[in-house]
Amino acid sequence: MKEGLDILYALQLKDDQLKDIEAIIKDIPLQIKALEDERDSRSDMIEKAKKKLHQNGEERKKLEREIAVIRDKIGKYKEQMKKVTTNKEYQGFSNEIKFEEANITGVEEKIIEKMCESDEIMGMIREAEGEFRKIADIYNQQIKDMLANLDYHKAKLAEETLNKKELRDRVDPKLLKAYDNLFVKKAGKVVSNVQTDFCGICNIKIRPQVLSEMIMSSDVLVCESCGRILFKKIIDEVEE
Repeated sequence: MKEGLDILYALQLKDDQLKDIEAIIKDIPLQIKALEDERDSRSDMIEKAKKKLHQNGEERKKLEREIAVIRDKIGKYKEQMKKVTTNKEYQGFSNEIKFEEANITGVEEKIIEKMCESDEIMGMIREAEGEFRKIADIYNQQIKDMLANLDYHKAKLAEETLNKKELRDRVDPKLLKAYDNLFVKKAGKVVSNVQTDFCGICNIKIRPQVLSEMIMSSDVLVCESCGRILFKKIIDEVEE
């Protein structure tokens, strides 16, 4: 059974690789979403500016309607002036007309302010749109690259999953059963590769007797601290 530990360790490495690939596949869509949100947030700024420009236009139309109402009122005053019989009435209408004409001047000044504001907003929109086109191209290329990377890792996952199946078919059934049982309990870390005199996973020192048994005995040994299967390449030591 001990001779199959090298295959079991290869299976552990394969599971580690698959776990890494799955993590990448899970993370790439999140990165893409973040890029899309950042890109679209810049687009939102342009849309907000366009809404502000539209609002500016509506406010100008409102002011223009206000002037039209005032002009209509002035026209009525002038018609009424033709019918007055006293200087006092005439002067009263004349004062009203001057007052409304002053109102028109005030509203026209507001319209001019809105027109200047509109020009500024249009300039900002043109500048932002030009900048956005450059930035959007960069974002879109990054997203395209990430999608290609996602496709690559999905294909890699399928390929390595088949390789994992081949490894599992080569593992001794008893060892495989023990591996599968420990896989869930030990969060996917079952086989500890011992390179010195410490467990490769929990990093607790292994007793000299156990180290000796790993080389001399044919039994499958587990770490006395973390309970994982111990694996050590001993070809070089045996030959020596």
